[in-house]
Amino acid sequence: GERYKVGLVQAVFFAGCMIGAGVFGHLSDSFLGRKGSLQVVCFLNALFGLLTALAPSYRVYVVLRLLTGFSTGSIGLCAFVLATEPIGPSRRGTAGMSSFYFFSGGIAALAGVAAMFQSSWRLLYVVTSLPSLVFVLAVMPFISESPRWYLVRRRTDDAMHVLRDIAATNRRRIPDDVALKLDDEGDDVNSGKMVEDSSPSSSSGSILDVFRSRTTRARLVLSVLINLLCSVVYYGLSLNVVNLKTNLYVSVAVNSIAEMPAYLLTALLLDHFGRKPLGIVTMLLSGVFCIAGSLIAGVGAMR
Repeated sequence: GERYKVGLVQAVFFAGCMIGAGVFGHLSDSFLGRKGSLQVVCFLNALFGLLTALAPSYRVYVVLRLLTGFSTGSIGLCAFVLATEPIGPSRRGTAGMSSFYFFSGGIAALAGVAAMFQSSWRLLYVVTSLPSLVFVLAVMPFISESPRWYLVRRRTDDAMHVLRDIAATNRRRIPDDVALKLDDEGDDVNSGKMVEDSSPSSSSGSILDVFRSRTTRARLVLSVLINLLCSVVYYGLSLNVVNLKTNLYVSVAVNSIAEMPAYLLTALLLDHFGRKPLGIVTMLLSGVFCIAGSLIAGVGAMR
C-alpha cells in the first residue's frame, strides 16, 4: 500500500529539477555567470545529497529530494553551456553531443556503485554526493568563465583574456592589437576613445523579453513541448527498467551504454543534415520503436 511513495519521491525530484533549471538558467545569464552558477549548483547538490543520507523520516527525505533536484536540474544546463559557448560554430555541434557521453557514462558508473552499496542507501547517498564537492574544489578553479558571457555583460577585457588563454593552450597567439568590440559601441569623434553604453538594460534581460517577440515566443513554446515529450519517453523508459525481470543494475548500465552509439551517429550527421531534420527523424523513430516494443507478445501491451 506504500508503493506510491517511490513514485512520489521521483516526481518531487523532477519537480525540483524543473524549478532549479529555470532559476539557475536565469542566474547563469545574469550576475552569477555560467561558471558561478555551476559552482553553486554543484555545492548545493553535494550538500543536499549528504543531508539526504541523514534524513530521519520519509517527509524529510522527500523535501531533501526536492532540494537535490533543484540543484541537479541545473548542473547539466550550466555545464553544457559553459562547455560549448567558447567553441566555434563549425565544431560546436560535435562538442555538444560529445558532452552527453559523460551523462550516459555517469549513469552506467552509478549502477556499478549502487550495486556495491546495496546494504546501505544512506552510504550510497554519501558516496554519490562527494564527487560534486570534489569537482568544485579540484576542477572548477581551473575552468574559465565563458567569454561570451563576459562579452554580453560588457566585460570585453575579461572576454579577451579568456580567448588569449584558449589560444595559448592551442599553441596559437592572438595579436596584441586585436580587441573585441560590441555591436552598439562606437568611436567618440572628440576623444577617439571607444564609447560604451553601460546601462543595466544593455547587459541584462528576463524571460519576458522572449515573449515580446513572436518568433522567440513560438520557438520557446515548441522547445518546451518537445523537451517535455522527450523527457516523458526517456525517463519513462529509464525508470521502468525496475519492472523488467532482469538484474536491475545490469539493466540500468546496459540501457545507458546503449545511448552512446546514438551520440556518435548524431555528431557525424548533425552538420550534414542539420538539427531540425535529425530531430524530426529521431523522434519519429523513437515513437515507432516504442510502439513496436509494446507489441512484443508476452512482454508489452500484448502480455
